[in-house]
Amino acid sequence: MKNLFFIAVAVIFHAIPVYGQVQGIQEIKVSEPIIGSTTLVYEDSDDHIRFLGIEIKDHTVLCQILIALFLAIAFLQSGFDKIIDRQGNLDFFDKHFERSLLKPFTSIALSILTLMEICGGLLCVFGVIYVLKTNDTIYIFYGLLVIAFTILLLFFGQRVSKDYIGAADLVPYFILTMIAIMSMD
Repeated sequence: MKNLFFIAVAVIFHAIPVYGQVQGIQEIKVSEPIIGSTTLVYEDSDDHIRFLGIEIKDHTVLCQILIALFLAIAFLQSGFDKIIDRQGNLDFFDKHFERSLLKPFTSIALSILTLMEICGGLLCVFGVIYVLKTNDTIYIFYGLLVIAFTILLLFFGQRVSKDYIGAADLVPYFILTMIAIMSMD
């Protein structure tokens, strides 16, 4: 326990710069990229950035694109797994909800969940393509909304079935989705 305290103190003092260091950092001037046309990411003068030759509105949009891709991968994989192995997933749902009020609705719940996961993932993928073409994030926003409602349904099911660890596993996905939604213009 004593060692943990000393490690925490060392991390805090390492993370907090002294006055002279902060002042020195503020005086550094940003210059143009050295290899102008071959850099992967650089800022233009009008707050746009170029990523792999594609112009993106700003860093927030780049983060929204990356979050949308992350969630699209997670939810499309989960949705397609529910289609490919429907019977295995239905057996899991039946066992998972055998002592809850949702037991009679497992088949329809699986279908609704599958549809929502695939729709949310596809909207995010389409939104990424759309933002790269038009610099408009509206379809990423719609995809994130569908994913947020999907996570809420999953969370509800986990809580009803008293799988509290499974419910807690959904929290980071929900927080990430909420951060992305809150960052929308």
